[in-house]
Amino acid sequence: MSAKRDNVCTFQVVTGFHSIINPVGVAKLEFGIDFCCSIILGPIMKLDTISTTTTVTNAIRELIIGGGIKPGAPLRQDYLASRLSVSRTPLRHALRALVAEGLVKYDDFRGAHVATIEPSDIVDVFEMRMALEPMALASAFPALSKIDLAKAEIAIDAAESESAGLVQARLNWEFHSALYLPSGRTALLEVIDNLNRSGARAEIVAASIGERPDKSACEHLALLKACRDGALSGALNILKDHLTAARDDTLATLNQVSGN
Repeated sequence: MSAKRDNVCTFQVVTGFHSIINPVGVAKLEFGIDFCCSIILGPIMKLDTISTTTTVTNAIRELIIGGGIKPGAPLRQDYLASRLSVSRTPLRHALRALVAEGLVKYDDFRGAHVATIEPSDIVDVFEMRMALEPMALASAFPALSKIDLAKAEIAIDAAESESAGLVQARLNWEFHSALYLPSGRTALLEVIDNLNRSGARAEIVAASIGERPDKSACEHLALLKACRDGALSGALNILKDHLTAARDDTLATLNQVSGN
């Protein structure tokens, strides 16, 4: 929803992800009419009172994942610093963090700009996910509790009635992270978290015009059942098939959008 007054615009969108290492909450942001949004960040606060790198990184990330800043668009530091009411220092650190996540590219000629969605990048992201996520699930499996499984089921149930791409992306990650967090492998989980963020934009596009959400829900239910049954081998096979299907559906949708 949006509300406009005195050349100030407030938008509310839902965050794509909660970091499994640094969970965040909700915040409401106000900017000038040509750069405005509301995002999930933490306790209710204005961004112009918070100039931390984490907050700026979250703000720009959500704009990119949610489509507020288009692929290939320049990220001019003077413009962003002015509009976000922050100094250049946290902004530079934020852009470096987003480069590491694959959401931002940098070159000497163009400077910082939003990374385009390339099919080859999607393939790379999913290949890494298919190598690392089964590892996380296998490590977590002996420690999975009823509470962990309940959290995963809540994410599935919430996704059934949700159509917004960013919300679906967040709930998708909440499902997966509920099954991986008991592993306690912080470094591994952080890498997987970043990979999910990197692929989120393409998956949101796929979900918006395809049947991926319904298929994903069925795959999630099958994976949850295998975990409840204590069937590790079956759970790992279902997870690998799920990630393969997500990759193939995402690539097919991107090809459809591009007319290939």
